[in-house]
Amino acid sequence: MKLTIEKVVVGGQGLARVPAEVEEIGGMRAFVPFTLPGEIVEAELREQHHGYCTAFVRQIERASSFRTQPPCPWFGTCGGCQLQHGMYSHQLEIKREMLSEALRRAGVRELAAVASIAGEPLAYRNRIRLQVQTHPNFAIGYRHTKSHRITPIDHCPIAAPLLQQCIARFPGIAQQEMTYSTLQEVELFTNHDQTELLATFWVRPSGKFETERWRGFLKALQKQIPQLTGADVLAEEKTKTQTARPLLEWGQKSLRYSVGGRDYTVSRGSFFQTNLNVLHAFVEAAIEGDGGKLAWDLFAGAGLFSLALAGKFDEVVAVESSPSACRDFKINLREKNAALFRSSVLDFLQKAARQSPAPDLVLLDPPRAGLGVEGCGLLARCGPSRITYVSCDPATLGRDLAALIQSGYRLQQLQLVDMFPQTHHLETIARLYR
Repeated sequence: MKLTIEKVVVGGQGLARVPAEVEEIGGMRAFVPFTLPGEIVEAELREQHHGYCTAFVRQIERASSFRTQPPCPWFGTCGGCQLQHGMYSHQLEIKREMLSEALRRAGVRELAAVASIAGEPLAYRNRIRLQVQTHPNFAIGYRHTKSHRITPIDHCPIAAPLLQQCIARFPGIAQQEMTYSTLQEVELFTNHDQTELLATFWVRPSGKFETERWRGFLKALQKQIPQLTGADVLAEEKTKTQTARPLLEWGQKSLRYSVGGRDYTVSRGSFFQTNLNVLHAFVEAAIEGDGGKLAWDLFAGAGLFSLALAGKFDEVVAVESSPSACRDFKINLREKNAALFRSSVLDFLQKAARQSPAPDLVLLDPPRAGLGVEGCGLLARCGPSRITYVSCDPATLGRDLAALIQSGYRLQQLQLVDMFPQTHHLETIARLYR
């Protein structure tokens, strides 16, 4: 069937309408990956669902002028990227449209113009998580799209150069130095100037753990990659209370990460933003504006924003629940005008709504699930005059902005931060006031 792609939607797939004359599915929405707005494609039905279907491209009959050659040879097979077939300037336009549409669908009517913050679209990731294949031969890579199968790779164009070096050298060292049949995944995390590297390995819990063999492997890896400063090995545990059991800690537990002249300690397991190229601009955009007496940093993590806010406000109150992040925060904000509450944000807001003075600014950077309608109601009751909402999910951002607007706030500014070039993911900074 012939389809005309109307737009690219959240998830990175092209959206088209099946022609009315197509039997049984005429008029349905069709989602077609690896297409661009305005393209005409010959497509084949893949799956039919209630109210929509999915299809794949057999042939592009009229290509977009923004179509380009993907820089990765595994694009379309690997599940990591969705937009490499589009010129980067067009990717940004697609994401602006995704963001605006998600907010409109959530009921946010008065949209501010969307500004963009972007950097180099390749070699930007400071952290990658690779799957390991041990049979019939050893390989590392990413999962196929919507599959548990692995796409073996020998480099990754969006990864930092040091991480690409690891990808190239790791398989050979692993096969020489260790029994790897239980190895499942490896995560690599490097700092701002790629002078330090942390590694985390996940293994199946079955069998005897060969501690000395693993130590030998890590020493051999460090000879090839001198930036490796620390690693740990975890056994996967699928229980309600624990997802990983420590088997080995080796070397340093954290690295030093500098952002705009501010130095952070970030431990293995602590969340930190992934883009080497735009992180400084991202932080400065999030804290832009006048200071004041009191700022709250909700979902504070290791203190990325708190440390920056401490230079603009008399007092910073931070809320974080992760034990690892809280430990890092105390190091990063020691001797600063900041107080840390180890708590869920909802618990903190419930107490603060009854007894705390209203902050001048609340900055929040929640996980993909967002703050939620209940949390937005509690936040509004706390009475901040300004809210800066940092979001990694347009849908939950739209829901929460609609709730805050209903509580009396006005949306003043929107900034799209392209933390994840070549993918459909995007970060947003939204400013509200009342």
